[in-house]
Amino acid sequence: METNKDVPLIGIVASRECPTCGHHEVGLTTPDGNFYPLKPGTLVQALGDPDIAGDTAGRRQLPTESHQDDTEELVYNRPWVPDPVKGYPSLRLKYGVFVDENTASSSMTKQIYQAAYLEKLQRLIANELYTPLAVILDRFFNTPHLASGSPKQMAFAMWEELEEIRQPIDTVKAWIDNPDDERIAGLIQAGPEEDLGEVPSDEQIKEELGQMDLEKFLSLL
Repeated sequence: METNKDVPLIGIVASRECPTCGHHEVGLTTPDGNFYPLKPGTLVQALGDPDIAGDTAGRRQLPTESHQDDTEELVYNRPWVPDPVKGYPSLRLKYGVFVDENTASSSMTKQIYQAAYLEKLQRLIANELYTPLAVILDRFFNTPHLASGSPKQMAFAMWEELEEIRQPIDTVKAWIDNPDDERIAGLIQAGPEEDLGEVPSDEQIKEELGQMDLEKFLSLL
């Protein structure tokens, strides 16, 4: 769709399937509903970072129940890994998350884990500096169109559209709900074959998780 080059174009970054050829494209949706594809060399100005706050247009709703009290500043620097997989390096990276330092292992809930996992994904996206996110998503999932918006919006979109992203959450939530032998086997079998090793300290797990990048994490899914 043509537009007057002398008039600033204001809209919300969005993605769609091209009605002509079917490929995914990223562009701007203006208040009047028109979609303008973004092309290499287009000059853009970011006016804001709208947050996804609810379930709109049939999309999944990002969990709003959190372990953070808005009136209290919490520090998310305590690593948490399901006990059955602590001896497996790759599974520590796959399932491990950071929680509030006051959250004890015995108080872990499905809601806390899901929120922490999505925070982990958001942090990995925000920390990716060297490889374009569209290239990474195209390489692993053939979904470069998800590489738009803020890190939080991207994490939401990946969780919404990719079963590979949801699977670790669902597996750990099932184990939290019923930590029997079948659920434990599901945790371990979901990872690569590797020997069970010694369980590292919390400080070592914290260092492992802190050094992991987005590409490494996605390769484990």
